[in-house]
Amino acid sequence: MWQYPKQIPGQAYSTTPLRGCPVAFGKTRFAVCLGNMLVSLDWKGSGLEKIWECELGGHVPGSPTLGSDGLIRIHSGDGWLHCVDQDGGRVWEPVPVGEPLGWAAPVVDLNNLTYVSGYAGGIFRVGARGEFKNRPFFRTRQKFDCTGLIYRGMLYIGCEDAFLYAIAISEEEGRNSWDQLEDRGRTQWFINSAPILGNDSTIVVAGRDENLYGFHADGRQAWKIHIPGQMLASPVVAANGDVYVGVSILRAGQRDRGKLICVDGASHRVRWEYDARGPVESTPVIGDDQIVYFGDNAGIIHALRADGHCLWRQQVRSPVRSAGHIVGPNRLVFGLDNGTMVGLLCSSGGVSKKGWPKYLPR
Repeated sequence: MWQYPKQIPGQAYSTTPLRGCPVAFGKTRFAVCLGNMLVSLDWKGSGLEKIWECELGGHVPGSPTLGSDGLIRIHSGDGWLHCVDQDGGRVWEPVPVGEPLGWAAPVVDLNNLTYVSGYAGGIFRVGARGEFKNRPFFRTRQKFDCTGLIYRGMLYIGCEDAFLYAIAISEEEGRNSWDQLEDRGRTQWFINSAPILGNDSTIVVAGRDENLYGFHADGRQAWKIHIPGQMLASPVVAANGDVYVGVSILRAGQRDRGKLICVDGASHRVRWEYDARGPVESTPVIGDDQIVYFGDNAGIIHALRADGHCLWRQQVRSPVRSAGHIVGPNRLVFGLDNGTMVGLLCSSGGVSKKGWPKYLPR
């Protein structure tokens, strides 16, 4: 339906890939980070209207995050955490949390406290009104280059030391609740994928060791499945508990390729595999009609039924590594590596209300 920003013929596209996920609010409004700007857009009909823009201090490698208070948090390349309301106004002065990591986005708890991965390791916490103590909330020399998950008073977040941590967040300082000496939360390599919540309350995470893991609430491994290829995006969970995850398969002397894998939520075995045209680094989004949408590095956006049957493909002529989002009824958006965003009509009325259907759900 549209591509934004519009390009003058002959003008080069942005050299900054758009790999973050937008935040949606209202019926058809959403905000996305483009370069060093947070831009609010409204997709009312067949066109797109820019509502406002807010200048940030640098490029945003991650995604903006919407708290339950309706405020948007952004960790930008200038090393500051910004907070903006849905009209584009700054709510509090930017907070100096340090340079952002490439895979991490802020996460917000039910008390609207924001947790940010530190560039030199550890986790920082920022208060609901921008209060900040210039020391880590959770101390460690290892980096949490990962977007966390907050569930029942715990921050679950992957680390470069190959462990998934469960950090209790109810006190003034964080505490790891899983005993690493007993291999609680242990994978075999570092973690960049965002953990998600399975329908059976297991914490599901994709390791860089080509394994997909499920962990019980006490950190014990519930299940593990080997999936050949790199899982560079985050998994999502369908209403029936099935897990979808994209895979990039890069082999010397072979054409790069990718798959979307569906793992049965009960047996934890591969239910089906769908061959994409290129590596899949895009986190899928699941609609309320259980259609799953994702992009690939060949520049194609795919729409699949829950049984793996392809309903349609759309060529967008630039690699799609961003997470998809449904920002209103029948309105699907993805970011492209050429620095633009595309809007496509889809059958879904919104994001699925069951499972864990997208990256960074509220």
